[in-house]
Amino acid sequence: MTAPVFPPGRYGRRRAVRAYPRWLVPALVGVVVVVGLAITGKLYTTYGDDHVEGRVLRYAVVSDREVRIEFEVSGTRETPVRCAVRSRAEDGSEVGRTEITVPEGDSVITRTVTLTTSKRAVSGESGGCTPAA
Repeated sequence: MTAPVFPPGRYGRRRAVRAYPRWLVPALVGVVVVVGLAITGKLYTTYGDDHVEGRVLRYAVVSDREVRIEFEVSGTRETPVRCAVRSRAEDGSEVGRTEITVPEGDSVITRTVTLTTSKRAVSGESGGCTPAA
């Protein structure tokens, strides 16, 4: 059996025969997805959430240039972590910031820090904790 012959120009252009097998595109997409998941997993284990939480228990504005912040760090820490503590002015701008290093362990640690500010602060906040380098 031979392929039918159509009049030229009547039915548009005929498709050329594929130069690659049909399974190649889905296989390449699968490889890209698997590699992407592997990279995502590695990055998550390296930089992901280690279940360490830093939160402000209380703060007090001591003066126009000082805020006393009491915060706690909880969760299992396999390595030391660095926790940011900051203060904001009434307009929302950050007026003071410091980082405190907390040693490894699985206990709850409470720290009090007196933060020097560039102008009068109205809040004390935890900026989160990350593994110390």
